[in-house]
This record gives sequence, structure tokens and C-alpha cells, in this order.
Amino acid sequence: MDASDPVPASPAAPPYALYPARGALPGWREAGQGRPLLLLHGWSVNGAAFDGQRALALAGFRVIAPDHAGHGLSRQRTGATIAALARDVAALVAHLGLDDVVVTGWSMGAMVAWALLRDQPQLPLAAVGSIDMTPRMITDQGWPHGLHGHYDLALARQMADRVRADWLRLAPSVASGLWAAGRRPEAAATQRVAHMAQECDAAALASLWEDMARQDFRDTLRAARLPLFHLYGESSRLYAPAVGIATRGLHPESGFSVVAGAGHSPHMEQAPAFNAALLALIRDADQASMR
Repeated sequence: MDASDPVPASPAAPPYALYPARGALPGWREAGQGRPLLLLHGWSVNGAAFDGQRALALAGFRVIAPDHAGHGLSRQRTGATIAALARDVAALVAHLGLDDVVVTGWSMGAMVAWALLRDQPQLPLAAVGSIDMTPRMITDQGWPHGLHGHYDLALARQMADRVRADWLRLAPSVASGLWAAGRRPEAAATQRVAHMAQECDAAALASLWEDMARQDFRDTLRAARLPLFHLYGESSRLYAPAVGIATRGLHPESGFSVVAGAGHSPHMEQAPAFNAALLALIRDADQASMR
């Protein structure tokens, strides 16, 4: 298997149990028992993107991966804003009676995690992590660290219009941005991502894309009282290494790690290396909270 291919979870890892969306709750999947590890997926996929993290159940975690509104198990749910997705996650935390929660969001999911930090101070969170994301997608002179380093609201609106017009035709080009620069995944990996994209609602995706472009979590990170950590792919097509350095600079005590040879989705591309890095970041966050 090429180093850029998503690596399946260990055969010994327990399978995910699936729970469909109902009432005020999003759909979710979970595996294992122990300390809650809440994994929040990115735009246009679903919680199955964290299949390689089922192995963390063997490290004593209860791995929980909800599907955001408009995606997968929650495709029929409404509320396509980052704040609404965060409210869904908060409702799930309360429903499951979770405590001492480590929440880690990938890409759009990082914004959802930061919205929890900002808007849901009552949640029993222990640490908040991000995977290959910027706190502000839009680029300007004060923040040259947005998407691709040159993104603006006009481009975001154009993207949303393209998603609404023909999402399934656009999806393959979006998926190509997940992998490390210069590498291509096996056909099976591409098919898994394509299947997740097909389970998304185009209208919800378009609204969420526009809402992501309106977000700015820089002040949230600067003011954070909980331990933070950031994990990036060394060869991300979406965010240059400088993005991670600048994001950490907003809260210099944050944990920081880079997965060599990985792109925008290190948890899929390099699952064992990602899992090891995530466990180390969680250990460091626990030590920081005791100081």
C-alpha cells in the first residue's frame, strides 16, 4: 500500500456501532469504552473518515465520531452553520453523559471544535485539538494563512454556487485535495471518499462552505483556557506549513505535531503515525492541565 493511502484500523480494533440521527441528536458512530475521544469530521465526508482511529479504542478511549448535519447519518438534519453543528455536538455530549472529553476536529470539524470552545463553556471538555485547519479561511494582509493562501469571500460564494449546481460532478476534484501533494491514493481509497461525498446534501454543503468563510476563530484561540493542540500534514495541498506555525502562535502553549508524508487528511493517509501523534498530544495536554 502506498504511503498516501488511507490505512484501515487494526483488525483487533472493535467495529463502530452506528446510531442514526433522531430528534435533536445527530447520527454518530462509536467504538470502545473509556475516556471519550470526540472526532469531528470535515466538509463533504462523514465520521467514517475516522475508521483508522477505531484502533484508539485499544488505547483506552471511547471513540465517538458524529456525522454533521447534511452528511452521512445526519444527511436529513437541517442547520447548516458552524454554530448549529456545534450545538448538535453539545447535545450529543449531554445525551451520552460524557465527561473529561477530548475533542479533535479535522478541517471544518476543527471549526466546530473551536465553536464548542467559544459557545459551549458548560461542556466538560478536557482539551481541544485541530487537524490541518486554519482559524480563518479568508486571506488578507493581516492573515496570509487562509485556504490556499489566497482565498476571499467572492471565491467562497463561487464555490458554493458550484456545489449547489452539480455537487456530484465537482466532488472528485474536491477529494483530490485530501491527499499529500505529489501522491495519489489507490482506487479503493478514492471510492470510499466518493461514497461519503454521495451521502451528503449539496444544499447543506454549499451553506456550510459559505459559513466557514465567514468564521474567524483567532480570538477564540488566543483566549482559550483549555489545553489546545494542532496537528498538520507535512504535504497538505490546502495549508502550507506556515499556517500551522501561525495558528500555534495565537496560543503558544498549544501542542503541535506534523505527520510526515501526509496531506490534508493525515488520519486517513498515515493512520498509525497520526494515532501515535494524537496520543502524544493528548498526554501533553493532560500534563499541561495539571500545571
